[in-house]
Amino acid sequence: MKKLYSNIGKKLTTLAMVCGGIGIFCIAVGVIVELLTFFDSFNGILLLSCGLGGLLCLLSSWPLYAFGQLVDDVHQLAGNGSIQASASPVDELPEL
Repeated sequence: MKKLYSNIGKKLTTLAMVCGGIGIFCIAVGVIVELLTFFDSFNGILLLSCGLGGLLCLLSSWPLYAFGQLVDDVHQLAGNGSIQASASPVDELPEL
C-alpha cells in the first residue's frame, strides 16, 4: 500500500495531464467527425457534446494539476527540513 500512495503529487499531476489530453482528444474527434458528416442528420449535436465534454475535461484538469503540484512542493519542503516544527510565536505587538 505504501508504494501506491508514495509520490502522490507526481501521480496527481500525471493524472491531470492525462485528463487534459483526453479532453483535447474529445474535442479533436468531435471536430473531425463533424467535418466528415457535414450533411448528416445529427449535424452540430456531436460537435456540441464532444466540444463541451472535452472542454470540461480540459478545464477541470487545471485545478487537479495545481493541487498535485502543491502536494509535491509541500512534500519537498518537509523533506528538506525547511519547515520549522517548533516555531515560537512573537509575543510583542508592533507599535502604532
